[in-house]
Amino acid sequence: MAETLSSTSSPGIAELVETRLACPRTHGRLRIDGTAIVCPQSDFTGVIRDGVAVMTPAPQPSFFDDKFEVMRRGHEGEGEWAFCYAQQTALLTGYLRPGQVVLDVGCGPTLPYSKPPGVVVIGLDPSFHSIRANHEVDLRVCGSATAIPMADRSVDTVVCFYSIHHMVGATREDNRRQVEQAFREFGRVLKPEGLLFIFEMTPVTLFSGAQTALWNPVKRLAPRRLDMYFWSAEALARTGQRHLPPGSVLEKIFFGTSAFTMFPPAFALPWLKLPRIVYPLDAKLYKWRIGADAP
Repeated sequence: MAETLSSTSSPGIAELVETRLACPRTHGRLRIDGTAIVCPQSDFTGVIRDGVAVMTPAPQPSFFDDKFEVMRRGHEGEGEWAFCYAQQTALLTGYLRPGQVVLDVGCGPTLPYSKPPGVVVIGLDPSFHSIRANHEVDLRVCGSATAIPMADRSVDTVVCFYSIHHMVGATREDNRRQVEQAFREFGRVLKPEGLLFIFEMTPVTLFSGAQTALWNPVKRLAPRRLDMYFWSAEALARTGQRHLPPGSVLEKIFFGTSAFTMFPPAFALPWLKLPRIVYPLDAKLYKWRIGADAP
């Protein structure tokens, strides 16, 4: 990758990469060679580009590449999103302490919460254009949740703010494999007694059944438009039980709103507003504390 270091790159990004990141294949230390990110133990090579540590062979086109400004406005909008965010971000920031390392998976172009002083936030997103626009995290990383470029037991808290349902492939089976691998990676990088916060929209029963029946054929018809798959509470709980370290404990928290609240259900369509009563998804937090005896 013949890239040059942009003038917008953070002055300390080379040091941050070497001290905070690891090879996504070996999980070993990295070194910086010019703008290249090199793993001495494998043939992996990343690059520093426009102040972003690009940790994929070549960033793939993402649904969010041209939508991050809409997403940014969505975080600042009115209705249920703002109402839920107020509750959720207050709860989240109450757990963050100086000295902690937080990995925000699917952080996008902005953080919906305020980063407390002394907390290091590493933003990981598959959309290069989206993560490049984020100047609120301490280190911007373009990469995948299925191959997190961080060392084992190096993170105090992992945050997934409505990002799990965007981990999709070509089929429902692909979706399942991606999410299971992401959970294994969360369990690998989190320290014992670390916290995993997954904020998600959980489908009601009828919606969940329709999604199960229709997702594969709709994906075949519109492969670049269908970028979401919503997991039931039971499915996420089972995934955590199977793929997080033994002894991890789950707590589920529901965030409610008035049935008549009007809100835009999709960031990409801010003009479309629906009453909460007809929306088939509920806002929940799935919070895991990683087992103290995790290997």
